[in-house]
Amino acid sequence: MKNKNKKILFFFGILSIICVIFLGSGGCKQVVVPDGIIEVSNMCGLAIDFYLDGVFQFSVEYEATQSIEELENRVYDMEARRKGTGIYVDGGLVDVIFNRIFTWTVLSSADIKIINNYGETLGLYGDDFYSGDVEDQDYVTLQHVPYGDHKLEVKTADETVVATTTISILADFTYEWTINK
Repeated sequence: MKNKNKKILFFFGILSIICVIFLGSGGCKQVVVPDGIIEVSNMCGLAIDFYLDGVFQFSVEYEATQSIEELENRVYDMEARRKGTGIYVDGGLVDVIFNRIFTWTVLSSADIKIINNYGETLGLYGDDFYSGDVEDQDYVTLQHVPYGDHKLEVKTADETVVATTTISILADFTYEWTINK
């Protein structure tokens, strides 16, 4: 048994030396594979230009996704700017890890605060979709609302529409809508 263990150790020792010589001699070429991928999904309401470390990469239309591949494993600074204007929309850092896809969804920073002073709980609808209830003398905030026009309405428990408005999201700040009786 001792001789068998010595033979195995000798074999692995010789194999290790051969590998070191072979790799050091240039007999093996590195195969370059995409280290990392960043997918940019645009949900901010308008077309954007995507920058990586301050360098323009591509434009992405609203509700579209585009990717950049074969990125080195490191931290990148990402920015989304309004297409053709250079106006900052969103940004952040991403740590690209080998063989991983990082999806970044670009959103606006605009919010809509709905204040209910109507006297009863109201159902809130945004762009014809139910968004929840707003209690009397309370408020709710719709966050990351895409740029563009948005129809809002509130209804009583029996589905009677008591107020409606259209808010145009043009910039990244909080818009307010107060409902009074």
